[in-house]
Amino acid sequence: WFFQLSTSDIRKQYESGHVCSDYNDLVDGKPTGAVRVSFGYMTRKQDVDKVVSMIKKCYLSSYEERWKHMDISKLPKELKHIPERLKPQLKEICIYPVKSCGAFKVTDSWPLTTTGFLYDRGWMIVDASGMAITQKHQTRLCLIKPIINRQKGFMELTFTGMKSIQINLETAKEQIDIINTTFCQSKVCDDLVSGYDCGHEVGNWL
Repeated sequence: WFFQLSTSDIRKQYESGHVCSDYNDLVDGKPTGAVRVSFGYMTRKQDVDKVVSMIKKCYLSSYEERWKHMDISKLPKELKHIPERLKPQLKEICIYPVKSCGAFKVTDSWPLTTTGFLYDRGWMIVDASGMAITQKHQTRLCLIKPIINRQKGFMELTFTGMKSIQINLETAKEQIDIINTTFCQSKVCDDLVSGYDCGHEVGNWL
């Protein structure tokens, strides 16, 4: 019950080859066992202090601190892969093109600008007074999922049960003058920001 393992979990661990006293601490991300520390009549205070010190160094300290106390050359062959697994790894990059809306997962290389990832928080939704709308007041904003297609130059906004809508990623200044786009000013976290209205079609969709 301590590990909250079901009968099927234990069977799966056994079928994967796990046996007592092996070096498989995890199977499918779930622990396979525990280390028991027994104290008895002959246990001294320095023995307890040593165990507590080991727990602090090996389990409660940062990864950097753990490496200082770890001699990889003395590890058994079966455990030599563990230090590499403890190193921080970048698993995924997500950007949020529209403030307070869903994430767009980057699956390839992505440009960096002076303000961060390209198109990250490049758009926001405002109310009639120009104030930014966030999930604090409209929780369903998280259900709006943006999809950026850099090759074709548009961002697609999707929402369950609705037809998606596309927005141009780059609008040339001469195009802005032609379509008579409204210049907007808003406020985000007490900072004044300026931008262009994306048009009535997007506004009606939202």
